[in-house]
Amino acid sequence: MALFWEFFTFELTYRFKSLSTYMYFLLWLAFSFLCVASESFGPIGNSNGKVLLNSPYANTFNDFGAALFGIIVIAAIFGTAILRDFQRDTYQILFTQPISKFSYLGGRWAGSFVTTVFAFSGMMLGTFIGTFAPWADHARIGPNHLWAYLQPFLSVLVVQIFFIGSAFFVVSALTRKIFVVYLQGVALFMFYVIGITVFFATRSLEHFWSGIFDPVGLVLLNDVTRYWTVIEKNRLFVTWSPTLVNGVFLYNRLFWLGLGVLSLVSVWTLFPMSVEALTARSQGRRAARAKEQELAEAAPVRSVVAAHLPRVRQVFSPGTTFAQYLSLSRLRLRSIFRDVVFWAIVVLLLAFGINNGYFAGRIAGIDVWPVTYLMVQAVEGSALLFLFIIAGLYAAELLWRERDTHFDGIHDALPMGESIDWLSRLTAVAVVEVVLLAFAMLIGIVMQTAAGYHHYEITQYLKELYVVTFPQVLTFIFLALFVQTVVSNKFAGYGILIGIFVLMPILYGFGWENTLYLVGQIPTYTYSDMNGYGHFVPALFWSITYWLAISAVLGVVSIAFSRRGAEDSLRARSRLALRLAPRLAPIAIVFAVIARRRRILVLLQHPRAQRVPQLQGPTRYSSRL
Repeated sequence: MALFWEFFTFELTYRFKSLSTYMYFLLWLAFSFLCVASESFGPIGNSNGKVLLNSPYANTFNDFGAALFGIIVIAAIFGTAILRDFQRDTYQILFTQPISKFSYLGGRWAGSFVTTVFAFSGMMLGTFIGTFAPWADHARIGPNHLWAYLQPFLSVLVVQIFFIGSAFFVVSALTRKIFVVYLQGVALFMFYVIGITVFFATRSLEHFWSGIFDPVGLVLLNDVTRYWTVIEKNRLFVTWSPTLVNGVFLYNRLFWLGLGVLSLVSVWTLFPMSVEALTARSQGRRAARAKEQELAEAAPVRSVVAAHLPRVRQVFSPGTTFAQYLSLSRLRLRSIFRDVVFWAIVVLLLAFGINNGYFAGRIAGIDVWPVTYLMVQAVEGSALLFLFIIAGLYAAELLWRERDTHFDGIHDALPMGESIDWLSRLTAVAVVEVVLLAFAMLIGIVMQTAAGYHHYEITQYLKELYVVTFPQVLTFIFLALFVQTVVSNKFAGYGILIGIFVLMPILYGFGWENTLYLVGQIPTYTYSDMNGYGHFVPALFWSITYWLAISAVLGVVSIAFSRRGAEDSLRARSRLALRLAPRLAPIAIVFAVIARRRRILVLLQHPRAQRVPQLQGPTRYSSRL
């Protein structure tokens, strides 16, 4: 038992020293806070206006949503508990000691479980804090009761963490490959989203077995509360009682708890506590490589004739600079395309695109043809979030990779300018986004074909995705590169970007709707097959030009503040930026002149002013009658 406690406390100490643990906690705290404090955020806030935002039903619904979108978080915590020993080659030391399976596996699992429960406990604290927000709709906030927060958390999230975490734990222990762990999480998320889409689309009347075998719980909650009134949703709990809808909630919890226990028993049985058994496959590969090397050494060697080496002449011309730019861009593109996380995000993008594309041909419950402008709106809306995630994630990874791998000393000594290095990072992320938008277009075409519609308007796809949407994504890439260049911590940069992304819909909900200060946003517009974009084209053009101008200024500042050398403090980089300012200022001035054009301020008027002619239209028409 002493060794179990040692592994358990070590895992907890390691996790609570990691910044990612607190980032997960703050993520769920912010999510639950906004579900209560914002009128138009979260599933309950956007639904029936009489259901209390902090009721037991609302907390249960939000916890099930967190369980779905938190699958990757659970995989990141449970999946790396054992893999860490193999990645750092410490298992050879551990398994030569008299350590039992219970001590090693149990300590790692228990530490991961407690850490994950702590991370998701931000759901309770965020909901509680949100009830005190002065701007919240207090007519939809009831009295705070501890059990209204604790009971859904224990019944939903703790159970989900137990069985999903146990499944990830057994997969990581037996395969010892992080790729398989993340692939498992992505597959579970993708198949579940597609599955519930198909289930609700069929309007099935079966509400018992579908609830029992629901691994996440959204179908289960619908089966339990589908006939509840508003009063019942505000007062009743989703309990483990066998009399609640024939005990479907009880049987679901017991079934998945049993599956979690079965996963732990399987890892106990199948995991070998032996270095020889764990390294048998790798030893076989090493033996094969050694044999090949022996055969190569035994082969006859041809004589080598001495020759004069050619004299190298260094050339730093514009052609050399362009070759450096292309080489770095290709290198960073390959690093992104070889990343497992990138392909996991791509799979999620495809899953959401298929899900949204299925409903593109349905308006207000009426089936219509999935014409291109409806389909492109559907797939674009699902892809935009993932495009922003990739922009923020890989802008940081490419900027910090040399320092994270301690390669910055060699990289910074290379004979190339800061602008080439920075532009290659920008190009790599931008090309990736272009490829993902092509995936979104392909999804739209496939879903149109599946619906029996074959009139593909490729030009409309290109206009919407690459002329309207891509500049918004490009603006966010510039912003991400700027933030990660200025701040001295990668995770602090993540926090700033997430804060900006979350803050924009909140500001819009409170009436701050002007696109002049909402980052990367464009004025609302309407597309029709008859008029196209119509009179919205000038406003869209100048809005996109405005934000690209600001992005260019951010890019110039980012190049000036680029990290290079051992002295990378903000003060030292500020001095260097002042030296580079005369050379970089003309680029900023050109785009600043574009941004200050008065026509932008005229066309990008406040959305409330844009709604005035729409509201006055019926009055003018009736006066003419």
